[in-house]
Amino acid sequence: MTRHHGPAWIAGLALLPGQAAAHAFSSGADQYAQFVEGTGVPLGAPAILLVALPLGVLIGLAGRDGMPLAWPGLLAGLVAGWLAGPLIGPEIALAATGVGAVLGTLGAVAPAQPRPALLSLSALAGALAMLVAIEGHGRWELPVLIPLGIVLGVHLVVVLPAAVVSGALACWPAPWMRIGWRVLASWIAAAAVIYLAFLWTGVPGG
Repeated sequence: MTRHHGPAWIAGLALLPGQAAAHAFSSGADQYAQFVEGTGVPLGAPAILLVALPLGVLIGLAGRDGMPLAWPGLLAGLVAGWLAGPLIGPEIALAATGVGAVLGTLGAVAPAQPRPALLSLSALAGALAMLVAIEGHGRWELPVLIPLGIVLGVHLVVVLPAAVVSGALACWPAPWMRIGWRVLASWIAAAAVIYLAFLWTGVPGG
């Protein structure tokens, strides 16, 4: 009998360290280091990965027009998240991971999202990603290059999967290719649910 180990390696994302407490930025670093540090935050924060990756897959499943349609919402969400940052507590990681589970589920069972829905989901995911990244810091506390780096990092996690998925579907428009990406979306949703359970047990009263 063939055993599929996909969910196991996707779930490894949920075991990365780093989202139990606010990220401690190196405020004394030079400008280039600040930008690089900001870019690296989304790449090492499970709650951000688990909301941005399924968004990228969902956008990619919409084809090559998906990213141009979704990008304004993603950018608007990132800006809104930065503006709302001081109002948010550590529970934002729960919300981001929960939305990631929903996005993964949509990619698996309902990938053909209408344009307004794709735009709104991109805005929501972008806002949550930024909120998780800057949680615990005031709006003007961080040097401007850090949030700019975070914007780039989130784009990397969203745009690259979207490009890979849409490119693969364009090159191999067979049903099995689309099914494969939908299965991947379901694995990411499963990983988000696992990580959500870990986060929930660490929340007071949860």
